Amino acid sequence: MWHLACVRGRSHDRARVQRIIDLSGSVATRLVAFARSSCRSAPLPSRPLVVVAICLACGCAVGRVAVAPAGWSPAAAWWCAGVGAVVTWGLLTGRRPVMATGCLCAALFCTGAAWSAATFDLFRVDDLAWNLTDTPVPVAIRGTVVEMPRPLPALTADPSRAAAIGPSSEFLVRVEARRGGSRWRRCSGLAAVVVEGLAPELLSGSRVTIFGRGLRPSPALNPGEFDFRLRARSQRCLSIVRVHSWGCVRVSAGPGWSVAGLVDRLRMAGQDVLQSHVSPRRGPLAAALLLGSRESLPRQDADDFLVTGTVHILSISGLHVGLLAFALFRVLRFLPVPRGWALAAVAACTGFYMLLVQAETPVVRATLLVWIACAGAAVSRRPQMTTSLALAAIVVLAWRPADVFATGAQLSFLSTAVLVGAAAALARPRLPADPIDRLIERSRPAAERFLRGGMRRTWEAFLTGAAVWTATAPLVAARFHVLSPVGLVVNVLIAPLVALAMVWGFLCLAVAPLSRPLAGWCGGACDATLACLSAVVSWAAALPGGHAWLAGPAPWWVAGWYVGGVAALLLLPAARLRRGGTWAALAGGWLVLGLGTGGAVPAGAAPPAGMRVIATAMGHGCGIAVLTPTGRCLVYDAGRLGAPGAARRALAGVLWSAGLSRIDTLVISHADADHFNAVPELLDRFVVGRIVVPRPFLASPSPAVADVLTRAAAAGVPVEPAAAGDSFAIDAHCMARVLHPSAAVTGRKGKAAADPRAADNQSSLVLSVEAAGRRLLLTGDLEGDALAEFVARSPEHCDLLVAPHHGTRTSLPPDIARLTRPGFVLVSGAGGPAWPEVRAAYGSAIPAGAGAVLKTGGEGAVAIECAADRISATRFRDGRWRPLTIASAFPGQAATPLPGRVNNAAAVRSSN
Repeated sequence: MWHLACVRGRSHDRARVQRIIDLSGSVATRLVAFARSSCRSAPLPSRPLVVVAICLACGCAVGRVAVAPAGWSPAAAWWCAGVGAVVTWGLLTGRRPVMATGCLCAALFCTGAAWSAATFDLFRVDDLAWNLTDTPVPVAIRGTVVEMPRPLPALTADPSRAAAIGPSSEFLVRVEARRGGSRWRRCSGLAAVVVEGLAPELLSGSRVTIFGRGLRPSPALNPGEFDFRLRARSQRCLSIVRVHSWGCVRVSAGPGWSVAGLVDRLRMAGQDVLQSHVSPRRGPLAAALLLGSRESLPRQDADDFLVTGTVHILSISGLHVGLLAFALFRVLRFLPVPRGWALAAVAACTGFYMLLVQAETPVVRATLLVWIACAGAAVSRRPQMTTSLALAAIVVLAWRPADVFATGAQLSFLSTAVLVGAAAALARPRLPADPIDRLIERSRPAAERFLRGGMRRTWEAFLTGAAVWTATAPLVAARFHVLSPVGLVVNVLIAPLVALAMVWGFLCLAVAPLSRPLAGWCGGACDATLACLSAVVSWAAALPGGHAWLAGPAPWWVAGWYVGGVAALLLLPAARLRRGGTWAALAGGWLVLGLGTGGAVPAGAAPPAGMRVIATAMGHGCGIAVLTPTGRCLVYDAGRLGAPGAARRALAGVLWSAGLSRIDTLVISHADADHFNAVPELLDRFVVGRIVVPRPFLASPSPAVADVLTRAAAAGVPVEPAAAGDSFAIDAHCMARVLHPSAAVTGRKGKAAADPRAADNQSSLVLSVEAAGRRLLLTGDLEGDALAEFVARSPEHCDLLVAPHHGTRTSLPPDIARLTRPGFVLVSGAGGPAWPEVRAAYGSAIPAGAGAVLKTGGEGAVAIECAADRISATRFRDGRWRPLTIASAFPGQAATPLPGRVNNAAAVRSSN
């Protein structure tokens, strides 16, 4: 019986398994059938130029980042691969067409990669940059002006900046010679020249001799920070020359006659016209909207356009060029001008306008599309928009292959492609197909027809704007860390205002040489329209919930967003693509996947195993971020000497790259501006839980302190005073204790009256942060008698010490290091001339030696991982975090392990 029961049980199990297999097969068959029915059955339309553009773009991207085989130049390797692909294509043509087509695509790919690698890697041996370093050195150069000087924004005095920075100008020079000793030596390359003071009239083509201090552009020293050196390399301009005054710039020869000089004169004349006929408040916006000159636009106005998703109107692109071409063609056709001549005039004027606004990639793309449309109209052919866009992309990649990585170029082509698709999806006949419906439509009153048509066009404009916003939002969030849902409505509201402002502005520029009163009337109308435009944008920027600052999605999620969109275009039938539900389902599914798998935060933003300390590279400043395994964040100080904007960009980049949009505790050590002047902007971009300050900070008479307290109150952030003996929890496993200032230091008055700055330093809030059995000591600008008293109290040992007062000689390096016995010493500053002495002094007093004394200024941010079983250090350099390896600080001496609980090493030195 038992055997029979077992046999029957096995039979039932086999039957159950068979039913599961059959059910799975049925489900799979139905899924395959559904996929086949949902996919496109008709062949894709033939668009060979689209394939060429895609191959070239992919090649330009890969050629920039791929590593060539040992002993090979990347450009040469790609050229050889391309030649091999062409030879293979020739052998396979006519016999195996599919493989031949693949070889041809590979040849195009290799061509793009070779051209991208050549423009990015290959420079002449006599380029000026090879004679420069990261620190300024005296240089004298001769060359020709390539771009006329443009004014840089003057930084006015504010509470967070010590003094106003006067006006300055920047222009581009093609270097021809440099001074070496008493001789002029042949030299080449482009140099960006920055001169203090208002620029005189200096046109393109002028030959100049310049005396200044040269250096290379600075690299990104913090994660998430803009890399000026990478941009300069992409633009093939590797040198910067800073000049004290225009007296050090000598013009040896004028420009003569040239197209560039004529364009410069017209640009200056246009700026003068706008300054004369548009109010000073709206003049910078008019210059940005019409001439692409954004240098004089107030920073607050630029930020308002950014957070409302309307910043695209400040970049000359298809909107501006298209409106100019349309208006000009209509005017010429109204006049007795033949159609062919009108098209030629439109093409010529848009080309000249492209030169006038300095031919940035969006305006080049728009101008090329206008030229293609004019050529098609001249032969009575309507060009296919996707083919036209592909041809424009090919021209741009051939001219500037680095633009494949430029956010502006990416957004320009992406927005245009979405506009083309939306126009095709929304296209429908102006009148109904049914005769009865047409009769009903014609019988409606004129006012009703006008109102219905206006509502329909407004709805279509909203749908088109929503499509563009949805397509570009992930890229904008990843690059600019802002999401602007208010832009869905604002862009529809301001579209007629932008068009009117441009019409009045162009009329003002056109009639200014003919009639000054008429130009003034047009300028006044432009000014009034811009006032309405600014009011709408300012209202939208202040609207609660209209925008949000965020860390940004992971790169893989952004790439998947666009790859999925392209796959849908290729696989789904046209009827399904026209349905909004199709795109809503695809976008919603990918969004849910990103939220569920961590794609909503940047890659590498996983919580640390223990306490992670990141010292931001800020020059002479301080910004320390302490991250816990639970995702909590404490920031100790946030400022930089004289540059609050740079401090905010550096620290915000560090926090966003860690996936953080909230600062739980922001500690301000004392009332020196170089330790907190980035706080006002951080309050705008991050959610701050609380601000902890020493008690003397609240009594400081500094306007910068008052500004911070006012902004904190406006943001609803509590400000909590602290003194020695206080403590607070960062999370359940991380505690912070205040060790200084004591009540005696807080109540000291005499020193404050004699030297308020010294008193602020002596009242610095010293913080001990403990987690996972590790201790971090943050000391602010503690110095003088207060530092001596603190050292006399024999502070506890720590694993990581942030040196007092940016690591100066007055910070008592041997004394505080000998008592605290840190594994690492971090100097948040540039070090200065005394850096070798300070480094040696700290190194002589700690077990690890001078190799464990690290500074951030000029070298890159430092991250220390403090786990229970180990401590490791990394430095941000060349675009990524690189480990710091253990090495001895002194010649002939072996590396010494840290005593007791610290099981890592002593001195560290970059592995590079």
